[in-house]
Amino acid sequence: MAIEDNTHAILLDPTNTAAYNNRGKAYSEKGDYDRAIEDYTHAIRLKPDHAVAYYSRGDSYRQKKDYDRAIADFDQAILLDPNYTAAYYNRGIAYANKEDYDRAIEDYTQAIRLNPNYAEAYKGQAEAYNNRGYMYSEKGDYDQAIADYEAALRIDPNNAYARENLEKARRAR
Repeated sequence: MAIEDNTHAILLDPTNTAAYNNRGKAYSEKGDYDRAIEDYTHAIRLKPDHAVAYYSRGDSYRQKKDYDRAIADFDQAILLDPNYTAAYYNRGIAYANKEDYDRAIEDYTQAIRLNPNYAEAYKGQAEAYNNRGYMYSEKGDYDQAIADYEAALRIDPNNAYARENLEKARRAR
């Protein structure tokens, strides 16, 4: 329904950036990332300062495992909106998938600075503390990892990922 409604809105007003962005979101939610990227790209052409469209396109690229393009779009979203917590968080995921742990840690740290209680679970990913802890574990810094997992559990005591990772880090230490 959302795709049809937004397609109708675009037919009525081909300059409607919100309709392109919303239809892109609907395509993304269906896993049709190529069509989502097309719509986000169209929204960006119409409104080059549309931080949400850059973020959303970056997330679609990330879902497709095109991490370089995802990072470039998250960079642009952050340039347009330096307080865009989700853009830092998701860029951190992209860096983590590229095994660039230091940059991932920087982005998770910035997401935490912007919103210390950032506990959003995103498509199976735990919050910024848990992910940053995982990066520290990958680098062998188990004390810092444990501190991050404990912080995640203070925010969300039912976070199974953080609890499991905490136990692994304690055993590895």
